[in-house]
Amino acid sequence: MTDDRPHYPPPRPGSQQPGSPAPGSQGPPPPPPPPGPYGPQPYQPPGAYGGPPPQQARPSPYWPVSIISLLFSCIIGAVGLYFSSQVDSKWNAGDADGARKASQTALIIGIIGIVVGVVVLIALMSTPDTTSDF
Repeated sequence: MTDDRPHYPPPRPGSQQPGSPAPGSQGPPPPPPPPGPYGPQPYQPPGAYGGPPPQQARPSPYWPVSIISLLFSCIIGAVGLYFSSQVDSKWNAGDADGARKASQTALIIGIIGIVVGVVVLIALMSTPDTTSDF
């Protein structure tokens, strides 16, 4: 089916139609433009407003729990203090997972030390005094 309608303005003799190749040029098409800010980009995990993910928070070394545990149970408290000291050194070395594990271990050991110390204290206070001469 041909279009018999007149074209306005009529094409001039020797002129090109839009989209037709130039006479005598059969080269490859030009490369596509580089992707701009709205073009295809590599996948990035979601963060705040599409930016990089937020930095991880520094884990707490739980110093107060470890010190109180040391007062109630010396051996268990000393182990808790050791893990509390490991949190900062591992974080500064770049080992975020190790710092997080040391922090959780310090908390758990600190709580265990406090509970053991309280149980021993209650047990000592509830035993009858056998040294009296009544």
